[in-house]
Amino acid sequence: KEEDFEYGEWQTGIKLTNLNNIIEQKKYLPIPIIRVIMKQILEGLRLMLEQGLFHRNIKEQNILLHSPIGSNSVQIKISDFNLVKAKNDDKKTTVTTVAGNLPFMPPELLLGANEEGDQTKADSKVDIWASGIILHHLVAHCFPFKSTNLLAINKFMKSQRLDRPITIKDNIVWDLITKLLTFDQKKRISASDALNHPFFTGAQAIKEISPLSIQLAQTAQQAKQKGDKSVTIYDVEPSFSLHINEIKDIVNRNPEVEMAEIQKQLKQSSSSKFVQFNHQTHKNKKEYQKK
Repeated sequence: KEEDFEYGEWQTGIKLTNLNNIIEQKKYLPIPIIRVIMKQILEGLRLMLEQGLFHRNIKEQNILLHSPIGSNSVQIKISDFNLVKAKNDDKKTTVTTVAGNLPFMPPELLLGANEEGDQTKADSKVDIWASGIILHHLVAHCFPFKSTNLLAINKFMKSQRLDRPITIKDNIVWDLITKLLTFDQKKRISASDALNHPFFTGAQAIKEISPLSIQLAQTAQQAKQKGDKSVTIYDVEPSFSLHINEIKDIVNRNPEVEMAEIQKQLKQSSSSKFVQFNHQTHKNKKEYQKK
């Protein structure tokens, strides 16, 4: 859950916000930033599937923006794993109840049983659909249905018609959205194939990698060469990198000031624990000497 994330992550960095907060405040996100966010989300889903898992509750509130201390980077974190299922357990993958948040639910879950009356089974494609809804929302500033009530969403699902908003000018991003929001789950694109889509790999995508992202990757590469074991394959890849300066105005936060405050608190906490440890050690020593 998000509160668990806050409790476990506060010592390692700043939770800047979640995607829902950005969208509700009607913040404009440039396509290059959206691209990095979506790439990190889809890579997260790909890695989950690699472990035989799917999330079932991907939504904007569960996509957190986190900045590790001293990194100057923004990492996208998927939270709330309460509904996670294993794909290799038929009993678990069978959908017996409707899970997730209504606007992000795919046709196979929302419409339930198929024409033969068989029970629909959830798979990783439910997360792909939800990621498509997120991408549509980020780019078009609206959902692909007229309203988020059940009646409107059901009508959209049954029509199996995805209309292109006039706000989406880019043919490549629209092509990816249509593949993510394919109504037939068997034909819906996988996370792995989505990551190989021209939206992420094409000439325009490469051209739009920001100088700050390249700088982050170069810094990480240098740290790796010096023996830093914490550097990951994603840190040295510019297309996965998002610099804090590119998003701080969007989230209305000053990460540098907050980072300094966190580091101060960590030092105080560390000193306090050291004093307590020394006090307890001295106390134990005196008790031992009395014996």
